[in-house]
Amino acid sequence: MFSLDSKKTNLILLTLGLGTLIGCLNMMMFNVALPTMVTVFNAPLSTVQWLTSGYMLAAGMIIPAAGYLGDRFGYKRMFTGILVCVLGLSLLGSLAWRIELLIVIRFLFGLTGGLLSPLALAMFYRILPAGQQTKAASIWGMATMIGAILPTVLSGVILSVADWRFLLLFNVPFTILAALLSIYVLPKDSTPANTKLDFAGMFLTSAGSFILLYAFSNLSSWGFSAKLLLSIIAGIGFLVVYCIRSLHRSDTVLNLKVFQYRRYSAAFLVGGMNTIAVCTVAFLMPLLLQSGLGVSPLMTGLVMLPCSIVSTLMLPVASSLYAKTGEKMLAVISIAIIVFGSIPFLIVTPSFALSLLIVALCVRACGLGMFNLVATNSQMSAIPSELSGHASSLMNWCQQMLNALMVGVASNIIDMRIDSTGANTVETIALAYTSTANLIVLMSCVLLLAIIPIALKFFRGKEELRNK
Repeated sequence: MFSLDSKKTNLILLTLGLGTLIGCLNMMMFNVALPTMVTVFNAPLSTVQWLTSGYMLAAGMIIPAAGYLGDRFGYKRMFTGILVCVLGLSLLGSLAWRIELLIVIRFLFGLTGGLLSPLALAMFYRILPAGQQTKAASIWGMATMIGAILPTVLSGVILSVADWRFLLLFNVPFTILAALLSIYVLPKDSTPANTKLDFAGMFLTSAGSFILLYAFSNLSSWGFSAKLLLSIIAGIGFLVVYCIRSLHRSDTVLNLKVFQYRRYSAAFLVGGMNTIAVCTVAFLMPLLLQSGLGVSPLMTGLVMLPCSIVSTLMLPVASSLYAKTGEKMLAVISIAIIVFGSIPFLIVTPSFALSLLIVALCVRACGLGMFNLVATNSQMSAIPSELSGHASSLMNWCQQMLNALMVGVASNIIDMRIDSTGANTVETIALAYTSTANLIVLMSCVLLLAIIPIALKFFRGKEELRNK
């Protein structure tokens, strides 16, 4: 930890928050632009979609190594270097004249920009004292949430007034600012670990992650087939070999010794359960609104926007409540709010009032924003600061894997429910979507309620937080 005054602390929060935002924004920046890119490059959608998929696969491959690379080369050096790479790739990508070249550049974006979020989270807990870490977790959470909300709006505005190249060039002023702040604000790195690069570990984790992410991303098209099963076995095989190899070593890409800390292990499990419950419902909501209730795509975006904003705004509120209530009570309150806000979705029908669903989404968002802070801080504060890079890598990697998996699973559940009901008219398809929403939201609520006994046993109460 470092001795910091309030001005220095705020500048560090700004620097790392901005870096996190840059990394998250770039992941989804081309989603809305895919039809435009099809026209511009005269390429099929199956090729153009790799502008997004390539970034996500590359990020999934490299995220497990974030903590190791920070330890090996220095966190400040890595963070600043990656911002410079993002700046260079933004300029280079704007000059691309072929879709294949742009896809390669987006893949390189994932290998670099994909590290910004886990590195920033690790640095929050390495640099800041314990009293500032809850606030830091809320800043990091706000940056990741804004990074998920803003690309749709921002890319739509850019494409309506400018060329697609500005989807990349918008990075330039922000990366220059973040890089300068990083150089002048972030404390100097301690002496990096003088160890050999763990090439074997990086290969095993990257190969396993790539295969699993690719399989999960294709789950909806492959179905539960032999191809999917073999891919999953291969991906898990690489990771199992890595785990066996790293059991008695401390110089590996992912230091699994973080699981020796019971509160971290419990919070890691809770974070995974929360990701499964939330991601499945988040994937379902736009489909429910459009195919179940007949809402237009534009209105769907407008409906989803308020709850995203509410969830983001609840993070600083949760930060102020953290020490007053303790992790246990805040976790229970958050889950109770999410479940209460889910009740309308347990009984939704094609004729259900849209206004009530908007209110329910905002209520759920309040609980989600609060619980995300608890899940993040309870993990990262449970381990020594020198292991924060590995803890951050594991958390971000797990979230990315589970997100990809649950999107595929939810898609298959929807397809199977529609097929089993024989829906073939607008009315019967709408009914199939709403009944599927009833089922998936119920499963989500059960999973969230199962978190409560784990939180009550392993999370800290307010007295423990005061005495830490």
